[in-house]
Amino acid sequence: MVPEKPRPTLKDIALQAGVSIATVSRALADNPAVMQQTRERIQALAAELGYLPNAQARALQSSRTNTIGVVVPSLINHYFAAMVTALQDAAEAVDMAVIITNSNENPTVLASSLDFLASHGVDGIICVPDEGCADQLEELHRRSLPLVLVDRELPASTIPTVVSDPEPGIREAVALLARHNALPLGYLSGPTGTSTGRHRLDTFRQACAEAGLPEQPVFLGGYEQHQGFEGANHLIGQGVKTLFAGDSMMTIGVLEACHRAGLRIGEDISVIGFDSQPLFDLQPRPLTLIDQQVEIMAHRAFDVLHELIEGKQPQDRYLRIPTTLIERESIRTTS
Repeated sequence: MVPEKPRPTLKDIALQAGVSIATVSRALADNPAVMQQTRERIQALAAELGYLPNAQARALQSSRTNTIGVVVPSLINHYFAAMVTALQDAAEAVDMAVIITNSNENPTVLASSLDFLASHGVDGIICVPDEGCADQLEELHRRSLPLVLVDRELPASTIPTVVSDPEPGIREAVALLARHNALPLGYLSGPTGTSTGRHRLDTFRQACAEAGLPEQPVFLGGYEQHQGFEGANHLIGQGVKTLFAGDSMMTIGVLEACHRAGLRIGEDISVIGFDSQPLFDLQPRPLTLIDQQVEIMAHRAFDVLHELIEGKQPQDRYLRIPTTLIERESIRTTS
């Protein structure tokens, strides 16, 4: 008598597919947390092996991991490190774990991070988006994977989003510089391929016009220290009296340029930075800066994601956290 062939299990399918048992279970349940191509491959393999689900497998299919994924563009940047820390604190308060990935401002790396998190069955994702990954993010949203965008937004997207509003802080900063006659002022803009870079630059130009100022010099940079350094040197060469950095890493580059040029901040030149961090407080004249209240932004983003994971519809799907100007000693007064 030929012995009966053992019935294939989730483990058998997982071994042949090269994925985890949890991923197989979710794929067989047609769970959108698993990428469509992976789901179809696993479902075809299960049919080929003659797999039949049992009650235990069905229970596993409906389980949650109590884990969320977070994707940020940098962990060197103190601003994003503070964001991740606040998200971890919020998650721990409700017994959830966090998987952190760093995209390095690279859309290809971001796409891989999103694939990894979705295929590993996280309950939801908080992501600082790149417009190069807009289609992938919209697809995850259509598949009902709980997803919240933070810090940056995608044009015309319906994905829940939490960002800062640069207008209050930038308008107050430009008005302050105009009162102190710290002009001309040079603005170091973030990349216009991001919503934050575009919105801050537009706001800066509008604020200058509202203050009755002519067009001021602008350096189109990026969210890296060396670009702040290059931009500051370029603007100093144009004779500006103020350097206004459009993000925290470029603010560090501005400090480097001033120190190397022997310029005393608050005496020889005025500086306004972005985001609050200890380095800016430790200058001989602490920096006047625009605070995005990153911890509040992170907690709001987690609250929205948690509501989505719990099957609730958040009251606010688009939140803007107002920026504030923190005035310190880095503005020089000229006649």
